[in-house]
Order: sequence, then C-alpha cells, then structure tokens
Amino acid sequence: MDTTADSGKSRGNNTNVVTLACYSCNLELLTLKFHPIYLPWEFTSVIVNTVYIPLQANMDTALCELHEALKQFQVQHQDTALIVVGDFNSANLKRAVPNLYQHVTFPTRGKRTLDHCYTPYKDSYKALAHPPFVAISGNMDEYKSAAYGVRRAVREAKRRYGRKLETQFQQSGSRSLW
Repeated sequence: MDTTADSGKSRGNNTNVVTLACYSCNLELLTLKFHPIYLPWEFTSVIVNTVYIPLQANMDTALCELHEALKQFQVQHQDTALIVVGDFNSANLKRAVPNLYQHVTFPTRGKRTLDHCYTPYKDSYKALAHPPFVAISGNMDEYKSAAYGVRRAVREAKRRYGRKLETQFQQSGSRSLW
C-alpha cells in the first residue's frame, strides 16, 4: 500500500517488494524481500528464495552459486527471516549450507523428496503430506488441520449451554410449557 501524498491515502503501512532474479545453466533463483505488517519482533523483513536446479545441471556448481547468494543475503540482512524453497532435484542444500534445516521430510514425487523448504530455524515449521490430487485441484480447504479438536469443542459447548439453560429455567420458577 502506498501512503504517499500522490496516492491520496493517509493510513496504512508501506509495503514494498524487492525482487532479484539470477539465471544460469545450473541454477534459477528468484529472490523476494518484503516487509509484512505482522512479523515477530526479531525480524525486520522476510527474504524468500525460490530455487530450481535442473536435472542436467552440475550440482556442485549450482550449490556453490546458491551458497554464495545465500551468504550474501545473510551477511547484508542479518535481521531478516530467510526462507529457501524449491525443486532441488538430486542436490542436497544441507551439504553446501549446513546452518539451514530442511522442513519437508516426506516424499513429494514418488519415493523422492524434490520439493524442499529450508530455514535457519530448527523446528519452526512442520510440513504435512497430502494426497497427490490436492496439487491438481488446488483446493486445500479439506486438508487444513485445526489446532484443536473441533468436534470435542462443539460437544462441550452444547453441554455447557444446555446446563446454563437448565439453571436459568430452574431459577426463573416458571412452570409454563412452550
């Protein structure tokens, strides 16, 4: 949202997105840096790196190029949350950058884990496996897991309201039937 005088808006936070694209025969890297409104206090912004390493790429060269780019981001933006996602094919980023943790631990293509999500924060994210057709339909609503037991909460609420109504009827002294 632009809150300059030209926009005619007087409220709201500024949101800016900085992009950097790096393409070589071994690596495709798209970097987004943005400043969301709500962020934990220890971070000033978020850098998301989307990586694709082709099958025919030289894996060592690709990992070296990626390591240099990530090192540059980590040195220049120390107070930024760093996320690296993408299709690494057979490359293992943990070899090149040991301080990053892989959060996708289940197979994403057949028996292989090709889609990766790395951050420097251990146990900060838990990925859940979904059936293959979810990616085709794009409808993830059926597979979102609630953080609490919804059925139990509804059942307890019904009991609580039932008891509350009973006590109100008993205290009112009314003998009329509805």
